[in-house]
Amino acid sequence: MELGGNMQDNGEPYCSPTDCHTGDSANIDSRSNLEEAEQEISQLSLCEEADSETDNSLLITSLPEVVLVDIMKYLSLSDRYHLSMTCRLFYSLFSHAHLWRVAHISLVTQENYSGGGCHKWRLESVMHETMTEIVRRFSHLFQHLSLELFHHVQPFDDNCRKMLERLNQDCRLESLCLRLGSLASNDEYIQRASAQSNNFDDLPLIVGLIKKAVRLKKLSIISWPLHDRQIHNHDIFQALLGNEKIVGLESLSIFYIGSKSEAWTERYPKLPSPEITLQLVSHFFSLTHLALRSPMLNNEIILELASRKRNRLSLLQILIVFCKDSAFQEGYKIPEISSKAWNALKRSAPELKVEYLAFTRIPQEQMNLMLKPEVPLSSLTVLTYGRCDQELIETLTEHYKHTLEKFTCLCEASDCDQALVNLVSSCSQLQHLIYHGSVNFKTVIKIAEIIKQRGLTFGCFEFKESNIQTNNDAEVRNDDVVVAREADSEAYYLVGVRSWHEDENQRRSILDEMAEVVSRALGYRWRPLI
Repeated sequence: MELGGNMQDNGEPYCSPTDCHTGDSANIDSRSNLEEAEQEISQLSLCEEADSETDNSLLITSLPEVVLVDIMKYLSLSDRYHLSMTCRLFYSLFSHAHLWRVAHISLVTQENYSGGGCHKWRLESVMHETMTEIVRRFSHLFQHLSLELFHHVQPFDDNCRKMLERLNQDCRLESLCLRLGSLASNDEYIQRASAQSNNFDDLPLIVGLIKKAVRLKKLSIISWPLHDRQIHNHDIFQALLGNEKIVGLESLSIFYIGSKSEAWTERYPKLPSPEITLQLVSHFFSLTHLALRSPMLNNEIILELASRKRNRLSLLQILIVFCKDSAFQEGYKIPEISSKAWNALKRSAPELKVEYLAFTRIPQEQMNLMLKPEVPLSSLTVLTYGRCDQELIETLTEHYKHTLEKFTCLCEASDCDQALVNLVSSCSQLQHLIYHGSVNFKTVIKIAEIIKQRGLTFGCFEFKESNIQTNNDAEVRNDDVVVAREADSEAYYLVGVRSWHEDENQRRSILDEMAEVVSRALGYRWRPLI
């Protein structure tokens, strides 16, 4: 009930103090009305106190400190900073040591137009001066650092230099991820043009993070500007070989891309030679995880990884690239690793898992060089611009029925229905299937039923809705010369053309029914990827 109203609950009017009339009856009525109003105010006050107590129990600041810190970990650095400006509690939590174990620093290119058709570029960090102050205060707490710089490498501004100098002083990193500029192309013309756009004078500040590292256990170099005229203090790989304090490095990733979102990278970049890779592998004898590109690999590296003086390798990830003009692009042939070398590696590391990432379209005869039966292959991912067909899936089924755990196809594949059914039927370890190619809805249902019959547990089962065929004539959908006759009207039509005019409501009904059947088979709610 609103205090400013002039009606009682029963609909009768009442008098406020300013509306009181003279006379006994009026005074009696006014007194009774005042008493009622006071009671209502008292009740409202009690309700407000109760609501206030309830509201206090729902305040985020009443949560335990450990919970608040965990929440703040999920915020970006700028959001975390702005949150710290809201109250004393979050201001104090901003300095919590647990928040600064993981740090991500982005350097962005700023363009300044100075007139006369001349553009100047400079690099500055996200949040600029604030980031510099944050690094000054908290860099000694950093354990896991990610540093990224997109596009060309440009001169750092004063704040960036101070920030990196501070990182060099307080280098206590356990893991470091570097994405610096774009990979240098192997094409001489592109490389000369790129060298003119880049400025490498400040690279030693980043190389210094490697030279001065003492606790580093994990290093990922997603990109680094390699050029022919590589000055010694710009060479990050020589810095790695020169630091004896980090010979215990356990994880090394060089120019490897590991997520589905990274569908493209420089196709033929300038890479460290297999000889340099061999030096790195020999130097870091404690490696348990190695990720690299196929042109960096050779037979000697596999044999070195199999050496008994080393720690056992548990994961080997290879990004497979292929150049059809390999005669002109030296170093981009698929490496020929002997069966003897693979067997030696398997004996030295019985728990080893090998993961392949197929980046470009690779002819099957070339891909077979990597798909030898001796390889303990646990995962194959074909990226968006790769190639997947029935022959490739059949090879996986034949060679890796006891080791394959994950199969991912993100490219436009077709006519692989039966091969997919055989893959799931045969591979005893398979628990992850992503297929974005063309497939019939009946195939999806059949695969799900096989999973249920075999008692398998699939952590990932993904098909793309737009590529699921729901017409019953799917097996002849690409043959426009096939003619069929309508049952009712006895009119003739082209089967291939009819498939393009499928009723959308009918298609949605089939997809919904398929999702229900698959959900029951998998034991959890499932829908195709939209």
